[in-house]
Amino acid sequence: MPRGHLMTAAVMHIMQIAWTHNHIDLLDKHPHVRHNCKYVLWSSMAAKSKVDPSKTKALLAEGTLNPTPEKVSDPKFLENEFFDPRDVVQVKYEMLRRVSIEKAPVTLATEEYGVSRPTYYQSKASFDKGGVAGLVPRKRGPRGPHKLQGEARAFVEQQLVAGEPVRARELAKLIQQKFGLRIHPRTIERAVAGKKTPR
Repeated sequence: MPRGHLMTAAVMHIMQIAWTHNHIDLLDKHPHVRHNCKYVLWSSMAAKSKVDPSKTKALLAEGTLNPTPEKVSDPKFLENEFFDPRDVVQVKYEMLRRVSIEKAPVTLATEEYGVSRPTYYQSKASFDKGGVAGLVPRKRGPRGPHKLQGEARAFVEQQLVAGEPVRARELAKLIQQKFGLRIHPRTIERAVAGKKTPR
């Protein structure tokens, strides 16, 4: 067996004993052992994660790419390819399950999953409120024309003149004065793009 595989197997055995017998404190008493365990675990996870760069792109596009996958040290993320430390939703779910089902202390779980305690409690509240969907990071604020609705949108449409360019900057200022809304001129342009101007 190659040396790297032997070291990984040895580390996994040490960690499995510590978890099985609820002696994770042994790793705390020997920081160099804990550091080596994390290093070997992450080296193996990093090698596995290079297999599918398209998944990394998909996670990034959806806003669910874990910015610190190297901090995840739960052995199941090494042992089974189903578990992916790059997937922040899966990482948070497993962290919550570890505390809720396996009764791991919050401090231990947050260390294993590489997050802060406030992040744990925020994730728990989001999960309690919205299930797994609650763990998906929310996109910040409404995007595009969604900000331009109701009376403000009707106002913009009234200002359009056939055959003339959209005066987006001027309209943005008028909307702010009239409705108290700060709308970017590009948002106005997107909202009226393809819309027929009145004749």
